[in-house]
Amino acid sequence: MSEFRVALNNIDQGKLDTNPASGLQLVPSVQRGMFVSGPNGVYRELIDGSTFTDCNYWKRFAYPQTSYENAIVEVLSDDGSIFSNDPSENTFPVVTNVTTVTTSIVEAINYLTLYNSFASFIQISNNGGDDVVCELNGLSSAQLTIPNGNTQTFNNGDLQITSLGFSAASGGSTSVQIIAGVKSISYS
Repeated sequence: MSEFRVALNNIDQGKLDTNPASGLQLVPSVQRGMFVSGPNGVYRELIDGSTFTDCNYWKRFAYPQTSYENAIVEVLSDDGSIFSNDPSENTFPVVTNVTTVTTSIVEAINYLTLYNSFASFIQISNNGGDDVVCELNGLSSAQLTIPNGNTQTFNNGDLQITSLGFSAASGGSTSVQIIAGVKSISYS
């Protein structure tokens, strides 16, 4: 998820109202809030100066995707995801490297906690040392062993993965790389 700051009131943009006494445009505008529909049709109230976290749909309202005069938000942090009007295309890559040295499962990444989402694609590469036990979604009943030097892939549509945990099968040390396609979910 990316973070945005609402920027309705600046010198070039923000001349959205007139003085009722004179009929002239107030410079800068006194308008401090507005409602804008998000990609799911839910209206978000944007108050000048406030911040919010959402998908990169909102980048289309920020400079340089639109002109400075028409920008209504600033991008504070960008998660690197794209936004498409086709929801199936709204994923972004997350790469995680893990070293496992214990025979007890240790959670390596939780997509639900970090991104309020799930991974629709996962590639798990056991890069050496020991065989690794992988636990899917925190379920002890959903464990699989990935032999040393092998890769396990879950493609889009196989299952939704919210977290991954690992242990070394025989207590040795092993290195695991996870490449995930995390679904970008809009709040609005």
